[in-house]
Amino acid sequence: MKKAIWGIVIAIALYTILVLHSDIQKVVAAADSIKLIWIPLFLLLPLFNYFVRFIKWQYFLHRINVTVPISESLLIFIAGFSMTVSPGKMGELLKCSLLKKRWGIPIEKTSPVVVAERLTDLISMVLLALLGALLVRSRLALPAALAGAFFVALAMFILMNRRAWNLFSRVAGKVPFLEKRKHLFEDFRDASMKLLDAKSLAISVPIGMVSWGIEAFVLCIVAASMGYSLPAGVALLSHSAGSVAGAISMIPGGLGLTELTIEGILGDYLPGAAATVTTLLMRFATLWFSVILGLGAFMILKKKDVR
Repeated sequence: MKKAIWGIVIAIALYTILVLHSDIQKVVAAADSIKLIWIPLFLLLPLFNYFVRFIKWQYFLHRINVTVPISESLLIFIAGFSMTVSPGKMGELLKCSLLKKRWGIPIEKTSPVVVAERLTDLISMVLLALLGALLVRSRLALPAALAGAFFVALAMFILMNRRAWNLFSRVAGKVPFLEKRKHLFEDFRDASMKLLDAKSLAISVPIGMVSWGIEAFVLCIVAASMGYSLPAGVALLSHSAGSVAGAISMIPGGLGLTELTIEGILGDYLPGAAATVTTLLMRFATLWFSVILGLGAFMILKKKDVR
C-alpha cells in the first residue's frame, strides 16, 4: 500500500510538471473543450484490452494444467492490476500468491505465467510500435523498439540456452530470498519454455497485439473529443513506444518515461496543450483505471475470505 501511495505522489508531481511545462491556461482550456459524453469511451477500450488479456491469461493457465472457476480466475487476474505500479509490473505476481492462498497452487508453477505475460506483451508492443512507425513513416519508435527487442531476446536466450541459464541460476542463487528456492529453478524454466514455445507465441503475441492495439486508440478518442484528428498510426506508435520504454526501464508503472515518450511523439501531431491533455487522460484511462479496478477486485476477494 505504501508503494502505491508513493506512486500516486510521484505521478501527481510528474503530471503537475507536464501541465506547467505546456502552459497551464492552455491545458485547462483544452481540457474544458472535452464534452462529458466522450468520457465513457475513454474507458471502454481499456476494458476491452483487459478482456482480451484475460483470454491470454486463461490460455497460459491451460498450458500449465491449472484450472480454477472462471469467475475466480477473472477476479484474481484483475486483482493483479492493483500492483501495476511496480517495476516491470512484476508486482502482478500477486496473482500467483492469490492462486496459492485460495487454491493451493504452488507459486513456482504459476509465476512463469506472469513472466510469459510480460514478455509476450513486450513483443506485441514492439511489433505495434514498428507498425505505427511504418504507417506514419517515422523513425521515432526505433530506439524503444530496439531496446525492447534486445530485452526480450536476452530473456529468451537465458531461458533457452542451458549455459546461460546455469550462469543465471548461480548468480540468482546468491540472492538470500532466492537461495532457499534454488531447487525450484528448473521447474520454473521448464514451465517458462512451455509457455514461450513457438505454438504459444503464435497465439499469445497476436492476442497481445489486438489487446494493446485497441487500447492505443484511446489516444484517437481523446484527441477527437477536443476536435483534433489523430492518425491511427500515430496512436499505435506513441502508445506502444511509450509502453515499451516504460517497461524496459523497470520504473514502477513506467512513470515519467512513458508519459514523456507519448507526449513527445504526440507533440509533432497535436498542439502542445492538446498533446499534454491527451497523454494525461490516456494514462488515467489505462494505468490508474486499472489500479482502481485491481484494488476493487482485491477487496472483493478479501471479503470472500472473511465469509
